[in-house]
Amino acid sequence: MALPDGTGAAPQHVRYIDGLQDIVPELDLVICDLWGVMHNGVAPNAAAVEAIEKVRAAGVATIFLSNAPRPRFHVRNQLIAMGMPDALTDYIVTSGGLARDAVRARFDSAKLYHLGPDEDRNTVEGLPVNEVGHPDDAEVILATGLEHRDVEQHRSLLLAASEKQTPLLCANPDRVVHVGDKLFTCAGAVADFYQTMGGAVEWFGKPTPESLHTCVTERGLDAKTPGARVLMIGDSLQTDIAGAVAAGFNSLFVAGGIHRDEWPATFAALQNKHLPKGSFHGIFGDKKPMPTTIIETLVW
Repeated sequence: MALPDGTGAAPQHVRYIDGLQDIVPELDLVICDLWGVMHNGVAPNAAAVEAIEKVRAAGVATIFLSNAPRPRFHVRNQLIAMGMPDALTDYIVTSGGLARDAVRARFDSAKLYHLGPDEDRNTVEGLPVNEVGHPDDAEVILATGLEHRDVEQHRSLLLAASEKQTPLLCANPDRVVHVGDKLFTCAGAVADFYQTMGGAVEWFGKPTPESLHTCVTERGLDAKTPGARVLMIGDSLQTDIAGAVAAGFNSLFVAGGIHRDEWPATFAALQNKHLPKGSFHGIFGDKKPMPTTIIETLVW
């Protein structure tokens, strides 16, 4: 599947809100990102937890959609260990889980190479494949992360596979992620690099519209639920907001997340609550997806 660029139909105005309570009456479903919104990789965001709890109390369904390259049960266990209330972790969709589903459906008994660190081994465990020790021998590559410090260092490892058009399934489309105050490169950066080498990449998770539509049916809502009744909350323009645009859903951009260094300029531009699209060119750029609503950090 092609990676949406998020430059399709976008709202002409961006609405600034003080909290989710401003828009909850307009919604049937909230799809919420995890890393950067609900937690920072170390501890939960208490205000965000309270916000999602109150969304549920208001009768609106919620589900977490994460670009974590791991199965949903692993992410659920991580959240609980971090201090997230058990009750909020009942519905989770992960890019790793979606990639695992694709392997089961289309690559049964195939020779698979796992590209990523050992701590991501649970993404491969239990799959009906024959693992190989080098991409040259693989019929499919499942990428969950990096194997070298720099993306460029993967060139020799992936050269032959790219020339053979060995499909690379990217189980984490994120390019970078904050862990506390540190920034780490993710599998999406390697997938981008593989494409520049001429390799074939399939993306799972945000911003593919399929990942967001999966959340709708996962929560038991009609697949034809109006997009205006579904809200994608996230802090990444490239994945969360682009995914919402591609799926035809409304979106809430959390400006204090991965783009937090840009927040002062964003806040200054938002002093008027409803601004024309052109007012945001300096912040989002002409080719970046436009959210329908924006908030500094997720609060009720």
